[in-house]
Amino acid sequence: MISRLSILVVVLSQFAFAAEPEAEHKGKVSQLSKAKVSAGEWVWIPRDDTFCRDGSIAGFGVRLLPDADAVMIYLQGGGACYDAQSCAENRNAPISGENYSEDKFRKWVDMLGNQGVFNTTNPTNPVARWNHIYIPYCTGDLHGGARVDVTVPGVTGKQQFVGYRNIQNNLKILAPYFHSATDVALIGASAGGFGVLINYPQVVEAFGGRSVAALVDSAPIIPESAIKTSCFEQKLIDTFQLQLPERCPQCSDSAEGGLIGIYDYLSQTYPRGRFAFASADADLAGVIILNRESRACGGAGVNIFNYRFSLYALRDKYIGH
Repeated sequence: MISRLSILVVVLSQFAFAAEPEAEHKGKVSQLSKAKVSAGEWVWIPRDDTFCRDGSIAGFGVRLLPDADAVMIYLQGGGACYDAQSCAENRNAPISGENYSEDKFRKWVDMLGNQGVFNTTNPTNPVARWNHIYIPYCTGDLHGGARVDVTVPGVTGKQQFVGYRNIQNNLKILAPYFHSATDVALIGASAGGFGVLINYPQVVEAFGGRSVAALVDSAPIIPESAIKTSCFEQKLIDTFQLQLPERCPQCSDSAEGGLIGIYDYLSQTYPRGRFAFASADADLAGVIILNRESRACGGAGVNIFNYRFSLYALRDKYIGH
């Protein structure tokens, strides 16, 4: 039986938004009005200022519940695109891939739109009666990139790694619309979980610096050991131009500790926030990817046993302190 870890830490942060003309801003915010008409139903909102990996238009899904006064923003997962093999796997990820459409969204709604944190009738779901925002994953960059027209060896065409910018643009209409929400949560799984860590600062700032609840699911940053994942991390940072905190230079440099430094940076710098991490202790998807990349970095490889040990080390030395 696979057990799960659940660790609480605290975070908060900041990000600056560029101003835009008032009329344009109001027009974008009014796009959410059609979701009011279909209260309780999922509605697709196409966004011409958000883009997928192949350059096509993206968007987001929204479900407004009657009498809901809090909002949850969910970041979809689905692999990453940093070499020929990973890009092919990401392209074929179920209901995500290198592009997105209302048709894919409707398939997601039919399959998962009322499951897990989206289940509106489960009394044990703490966000069951909240408003729900679903941000799809079609950029292949952990929702954290800000790099356009990228050439990835072995992959046809230029790649648009603009996941961070997409969320930035979506927040420009989501935050004003939900400015009076009683609570805000940012949740993501797998690639979406990494997206939570990267985007949490700008979400908090968009909502006026308030405390935002966050859940990172199945997206652990593994401590460096004989497994050796640092060169893989650096590949992701450089390929996507991950938008990590400027005041955490070590987070962007694997030689100085790398991505794992984001836990301590956020908890120490922004103590008013709320943050939770959950992971299966034998996540086969994580084991397979990290095993391949660990060996490419000259490491010992990853199996369910040292993966589990790494999770406990993450909990005891980096998060649970």
